[in-house]
Order: sequence, then C-alpha cells, then structure tokens
Amino acid sequence: MLLDETPENDIGRLPSIVTRAFADIKERRETVVLTTEPAWKAVEGIDINPHQILYIDGNTATTMAAFADRCEGEVVYGIGGGLAIDTAKYVASANELPLIAIPTILSTDAFLTDATGVRENGCVQYLPTKTPDTVIVDMDMLCNAPAAMRASGAADVLSIATALWDWQEAEKMGENPSDQKITPQAVAIGETLLQTLLENAREIGNGTPEGLKLLLDLLCMEVQLCNLCGHSRVEEGSEHYFTYALEKHLTSAGSGDLLHGELVGLGILLMAALQSQPWMQYRHALECLQINYRPSAVAPEAIADTLINLSDYVAQHKLPYTVATTLRITPDIAERTIQTVMD
Repeated sequence: MLLDETPENDIGRLPSIVTRAFADIKERRETVVLTTEPAWKAVEGIDINPHQILYIDGNTATTMAAFADRCEGEVVYGIGGGLAIDTAKYVASANELPLIAIPTILSTDAFLTDATGVRENGCVQYLPTKTPDTVIVDMDMLCNAPAAMRASGAADVLSIATALWDWQEAEKMGENPSDQKITPQAVAIGETLLQTLLENAREIGNGTPEGLKLLLDLLCMEVQLCNLCGHSRVEEGSEHYFTYALEKHLTSAGSGDLLHGELVGLGILLMAALQSQPWMQYRHALECLQINYRPSAVAPEAIADTLINLSDYVAQHKLPYTVATTLRITPDIAERTIQTVMD
C-alpha cells in the first residue's frame, strides 16, 4: 500500500495509560477542566493549572456544543466518570486540543474510546470525537472510591454475555450487515474476556489493586476488540438497548442520576432470561462486583413498561437485530421475567 492511500480499515487505538498518583501531576499549560462537583472534590488540590472548570449537567449534543463554545485553554482535562470524560472528548475534538482523561471511578469504558455518547430523541447516539491522548490512573483513588461505584464499568464487560448471544443470533437469522459479520476469532476473544470477569468478579468487587488492574485490562481488551471489529456488537446488544429505553423513561420522570453499570446490569439479567441463558451466574457476578442491579430509584412499573415497549423502541430507532427485535413482550412475560431475576 502506498503511504498516501487511505486504509480500508482504520483501526482505532487505545490511549496511552499512565499510572501515577494525582499528587505527582504537574501541568503548566492553561487547562479546561470538564468534571462534576463530586469528582472535582475527590481530586482536590491537583496541580493542573485550571483556567476554566466546567461542571457537566447533561449529555445532549446541544449541551456539549455549548461547553465546546466556552472552551478557552491549551489542554482539556476530563475528570470523573463517563459523562465528564465523554464531554471532555467532545470539547477537545471540537477545539482540536490535546486531551487528558482522569477517571476517578471505573464506571464505563468511555475513557478508552474515540466516540461520545449523546442522548437525542430518546436514544443514545455515538458521535466520532477523539480518544484521550493520555489516561492518568491513580490506583489508590480507584481502590478507595465508594464500593457501589468503583467497578460499575465491569458491566460493559459482563454485557458480552447478552450482546454476543444477540450478535450470533443475528448471524443465524441473516440479519447482520456485510460489515458486521461475526467471526470465530471475535467470539473466542469475547468469551475469554467474559469468563475472566466471571472468575475474578469477587476480587474486582473487593476493590483490591490487583482486581481493579484486571478490570482496567479487561476494559482495554474489550474496547480494542470493538476497534478491531469496527463496531461494538460484541458488547452492546439488547441489554444496552433496554438501558437506553429505561433511561428515557427515568429522565422524563426526573430520576435519571443512576450509574450506567446499574442499569446495564439489570438489562443483562432481564435479557439473559429472555434469551434462555443461565442468567443466575451473571447475577452472582453482579453481586460479587457490588453492582446494584436493583436501584431503588427505578420502579418495577418503569421496568415492565420498558420491556413491553422494547421491540417498538428498537424498531423506532433502527437498532441492530437482537432478541428485542422480534420478541413481543406481553405484560405477563414482563412480570414473570422481572420476578424471576429479582427473586
């Protein structure tokens, strides 16, 4: 291939990951900090020369564009969980600035990807932005984060259980587009990542340095597998579509401040049961990981309504083929499924 030719498959890259105590960070460029109040408090005193501190309060494209317009600095820092870092990726990309990501909890895989999730018209869409240039990981910070939050990003690895089933079923039904055909290699790697998570869920949930380092490695490998495939079907299926639909329900009801991993965890259990999978092993893993799959802010009626309307939601937003595409979930099926996994 000639050097000036465009490659047929431009494979995404992982960012540079540096393990360093926050106290050792010295930044002299004028920084634009995208964060939340709890995350900024958690890194209080960090020496990064903040010129602007912008607190995140939403994930619509309009909200992120407004932050991008306000940006005045030489480098962007995203500090916190998925929302803060996703917004920082958008702002840095729009302003063509370098980007440093500092996850204070491993709540999603957002700090490793080159796209930003935005909520538009009741669904999550992914806008191409940029991968952070550097991710700074303070293992003491991650280990000392609240138990219910520090490893919730493990749900984005556990979701391989249901997403891979969906992708394989779509292949059997001839529903995968030509650029999303399944391969034995992708299946084997996905199954290995899932099995590793299941076998080490308690260590990860206990928040030991070894456990959280393993979770970081699993998130890196999951994202790189998606990069190699050119899509995220191996880890994003009906469980994520359920989450997007439920988030829409919760946002309209004014109770949308839940961890991504909590809702995805619930989605994994419900979809695994509907797929006739051995869902109890996934529930055991969530319990070991200390991911709350029974968030009190989510009423059973909201879960049931989301299940009943999930097929219509998938059709409306033209989402890829999954168990939710053709399975019509009646009120009786919804009630039985919820009772089964919550018992």
